[in-house]
Amino acid sequence: MTRRSLGLRKIAAGLGVAALAALGALAVSPAANAADTLSPSNITGTTGTLTIHKHAGDPGAAGDGTQITDPAKVAALGQGLQGVQFSVQRVSANGTPIDLTTAAGWDQAKTATPANVTTAPFSVAAGATATTDATGQAVVPNLPYGLYLVTETSPGANPIVSPVQPFLVSVPYPNQGTWLYNVHVYPKNKLNTTDPTKSVADPKAPVLGSQIVWTVNTPIPALAAGDTYRSFSITDNLDARLTYVGAVVKIDGTTLTEGTDYAVSGNTVITFKAPGLAKLAGKTAVTADITTAVTALGADGQILNTAVVNTNGSARTTNTPQTNWGPLKVVKQDGNTKNTLKGAVFEVYDAKNGTKVAGPFTTNDAGELLVNGLWVGNNDVKSKAYWLKETQAPAGYVLPADPWTQVTVTAAGTAAPTSVTIANIQQQGPNLPLTGGAGSTLFTVIGGALVAAGIGAIVLRRVRARRP
Repeated sequence: MTRRSLGLRKIAAGLGVAALAALGALAVSPAANAADTLSPSNITGTTGTLTIHKHAGDPGAAGDGTQITDPAKVAALGQGLQGVQFSVQRVSANGTPIDLTTAAGWDQAKTATPANVTTAPFSVAAGATATTDATGQAVVPNLPYGLYLVTETSPGANPIVSPVQPFLVSVPYPNQGTWLYNVHVYPKNKLNTTDPTKSVADPKAPVLGSQIVWTVNTPIPALAAGDTYRSFSITDNLDARLTYVGAVVKIDGTTLTEGTDYAVSGNTVITFKAPGLAKLAGKTAVTADITTAVTALGADGQILNTAVVNTNGSARTTNTPQTNWGPLKVVKQDGNTKNTLKGAVFEVYDAKNGTKVAGPFTTNDAGELLVNGLWVGNNDVKSKAYWLKETQAPAGYVLPADPWTQVTVTAAGTAAPTSVTIANIQQQGPNLPLTGGAGSTLFTVIGGALVAAGIGAIVLRRVRARRP
């Protein structure tokens, strides 16, 4: 072997190690398309193929460009990832594509790195796009011999938290004294398999306008070796019936500082800043307590809330808790005529002789009052018992001896409130005189006296008539 061919062989081997160091396990199977002596002068043909095998897992050792065919090693590759997109761009030097069929081309290639090929004297062309199939494989055929920058541009639907860093690959690729014209690479991705959760607390008071706390609890996903937390955010798109009040964010129980470690924007996005991102390394979980006020019931009184946690571009969605509310209407009427009555005053309690939660409320001219919203439960709990206490009866009516009325409020909008009708008995007036009164008695007495006088006169005349 000549000294020149030996030098080129070393250049090629060094390029192969540098180009594929970030790819993970590639292969150890026998090479195809061998040449007797490794030299640009014995490269045959003009184009080759790049086959990208995308799998989930931690990167392993650098590969050698050959295809893995051993069944055990294929099984060990892990889950193939469908829909991952790559760009494959040819590298130029001084405006001319690097020609790896020449020694000068290899001299240019050995100084290239993924970090410097986009700046002078290097540049990259627009290139081809490849997307992995159901087996995690993407084939890029008919590549003119040269040096290529391969960049993962989209994870597809895969929750990739540590994408493969851009890497260089040559076509053809030198391998153990041969040239590989169909080059196989096996870049692996670290997936985000965390399951963030979300919960809702009971309101601070069970009346419309009260504050409630939604808690997002998310494990911090592990990264591939050498990767860092480049972005982390919690997006909580609040229902229109909720108004943001504030947030408390913690890492493993330690409270972060808003404005320094994270910022809150929009409706509602908690975005970690550089100091907060640095605190994620080696930690277990992030919690965010997001406080909102319930300002309206809407059509059904059932307010749902879902959050999305995004780490390094990998989004994971929480479950969807909900808080349930319902309105209450009270109708006051006469117990006999059923006419509605204004001016009755009520308070709402959590139990009979319990704690007052709302009121006082007064029935209007239509004999009605409306409690706009009462909390009835979270998630699947959509009704709750409350107690109404009548503290003042309408004018001219009796306050009941037992002023308490239990009512079960259900989740609903303001157009369909829980309704309860409560009757009152009219007050009794003062005792009136009997029909006729004192005047009738006087006439009776006088009439009796006159009758007696008339009878006396008749008797006296008869007595006188009998005297001699």
